[in-house]
Amino acid sequence: MKICFFGIYDPSYSRNNIILSGLKKAGADVVECRADWRDRWRYLKLWRSLRALRNQYDCVYAAYPSPVPTIMARLISRKPVISDAFYSMFDAVVVDRREISVWHPRAIKLLLLDWLGVMLAHVVIVDTEEHKKYWSSWFGVNKNKIHALYLGFNDEIFHPMPAVKKDYFLVHFHGYYIPVQGVEKIIEAARLCADNLKIRFRLVGSGQDSEKVRKLAEQYKLSNIEFIGRVSLVELNAYMAEADVVLGIFGDTPKAKRAIPNKVYEGMAVRRPVITMDTPAVREIFSDNEIVLVKNDPDSIARSVLKLSNDKKLCEQISKSGYEKACLYKPVMIARSLIDIILKYEK
Repeated sequence: MKICFFGIYDPSYSRNNIILSGLKKAGADVVECRADWRDRWRYLKLWRSLRALRNQYDCVYAAYPSPVPTIMARLISRKPVISDAFYSMFDAVVVDRREISVWHPRAIKLLLLDWLGVMLAHVVIVDTEEHKKYWSSWFGVNKNKIHALYLGFNDEIFHPMPAVKKDYFLVHFHGYYIPVQGVEKIIEAARLCADNLKIRFRLVGSGQDSEKVRKLAEQYKLSNIEFIGRVSLVELNAYMAEADVVLGIFGDTPKAKRAIPNKVYEGMAVRRPVITMDTPAVREIFSDNEIVLVKNDPDSIARSVLKLSNDKKLCEQISKSGYEKACLYKPVMIARSLIDIILKYEK
């Protein structure tokens, strides 16, 4: 199968990286047709690049962010167009991050692009069944053309490493500091654990709420938290190897309840127990013996951290079961599922 991997995507972004590398490992012939999203002439270059291929491929995969590339592909190509609606741009910018009001012209533009992208695509790919429900109910997309393709992890980067000997219990979080993550609750949980001198928290990342989160930690005068800025994915694997437990997300936004974040798969891939909020999306593929699911409040997070810090055997059991489940979502397996979806459509 020859697939045109198309768009203004960032090839290092986890969703794109996992699918792109997986397709190559699965034996697909992948032709990348990409323009840099920062280039003012990006869409003109994309248009010319796709036309130059003269339909010499079996389908177009519009990578995330997909709305405009999907629309372009439908106008140019005669082949099936698969759109990766990983996230709704409207939902991310307007509802989750609240960067602009719902009536702002840009918000209306994003909503329209989201709708056109999924309506024009022959096949729509999302990351969970919960997101499938979202696209179907909010945008009126036929459920039969939406397919859940779980995120997974890059097994060339994330893998088990020997535990680092230390005299404390390290709780790790990484990601963008945006509402969907609920980082403030992690700070509150760290405050509740402050009397236990053997428990430490490490937060890796940056983003919209970075200053607010750091100020909250300063307000509580917490000495059990270490902040580290953004790091490479290779460094991230090493940081998680030092940890005893990895945290997922704890946001209050609707998006948080529909997603299974990268860090859940990545923590499991490094063979560490993962604590995250209990949502329908997470329960689609993970069970209680593979992950620690908690109520979405600081007290529940803190209690789970304390419990794991006092039960090494439980940590090992959850780590083992979680790792075995995560291994079902390596790039090549994600790609094979995608190829099956495409082949079923073509039939």
